[in-house]
Amino acid sequence: MRDISETAHLVAMYRALASECPKALFQDPFARLLAGSQGEMMVAVLGEPQRGVNALAIRTQAIDQMIQQLITTETVSTVLNLGAGLDTRPYRLAVPATLRWIEVDLPDILTYKEQKLQEFKPVCEIDRIKLDLTDFQLRHQLLTEINAAHQPVLVITEGLLAYLTEPQVAALAKDLQQQSHLRWWLLDLASPFLLQQSRQHPEQQIFDQYFADGQPTFLFAPAAGTQFFQPYGWQVREFRSIWSESQHLQKFAGLSVILMRLFAKQYWQAISQDSGFVLLEQS
Repeated sequence: MRDISETAHLVAMYRALASECPKALFQDPFARLLAGSQGEMMVAVLGEPQRGVNALAIRTQAIDQMIQQLITTETVSTVLNLGAGLDTRPYRLAVPATLRWIEVDLPDILTYKEQKLQEFKPVCEIDRIKLDLTDFQLRHQLLTEINAAHQPVLVITEGLLAYLTEPQVAALAKDLQQQSHLRWWLLDLASPFLLQQSRQHPEQQIFDQYFADGQPTFLFAPAAGTQFFQPYGWQVREFRSIWSESQHLQKFAGLSVILMRLFAKQYWQAISQDSGFVLLEQS
C-alpha cells in the first residue's frame, strides 16, 4: 500500500487536467500544485492521458454530487475519508463550515499534503490522521474512537477498494458496520467485466508493471456487484452507474450506439448495472 499511495500524485494530475478542460465538470484549483513533478512524470510514462482524465472527471463529479446531496438531505456531522490521498474536497466543495472532515492515509502522503496546502484555508474543519489502514488493529481502534466522538458519520473510500482483495473489503465492511454512528459509506465499484477489459489496455499494463512488477494492481470487482455488501450489514441507498454518469461528458454522446454494437447485451448490462458509484447505508 505504501507504493500504491504514490498513485495519489497521478490522480491529482488527472484531476488537474480534467479541471483545465474547456467544459470541465468540476474545478480543483489545488490539483496541479499537489500533483507536482511526480504526477507529471507518471502521466508521461503511462501515456494516453485522456482515458484517465475522463475516468477521473466522471468519478469526481459523481462523488462530489453525492456528498453534497447527502449533506443537504441528512444531518451529517463528520466525513471520514479513508485513503484520502491528495483529495481537496474540504477546500473546494460548498459544505457547511461546521462540518468536520477527517482524512486518513499514510504519513508520507499527508505530510506532503499539509506542506503544500499550508497557505490555504479549508471550507470546513479538517483533521488529518496518519495511519496505515492495512494495520487492522490500529484501524479498528481509530474507527471506535471516531464512532464515540462523532455522529452521524459519512465514510468515503474513493479509489481505495480497487486495490484490496474481497476478504480485505469484507473485513473493512465488518469494521465499519460495527460502529453504529458510521451510518453511510460512499465508494466506487467496478464489475468483473470492466476490470477484465481495463487490464487489456497498454496504459494499465504499464501501471501494473510500475507498481506491482506486472501483477494486477486492481483486484476488487465482486461478481455480486453492490449485493456484495449486504451480508455485512449494508444496503444500497443510491447507485449511479458509470455509464449514466459518463453522459455528462459530451464527447461520450455518441458512444452508446458504438458500445451497443460492440458488446453483447449481457456485457452491456454488466457495465451499466455493476460499475459505478455507490452510497451504502447501515441496514
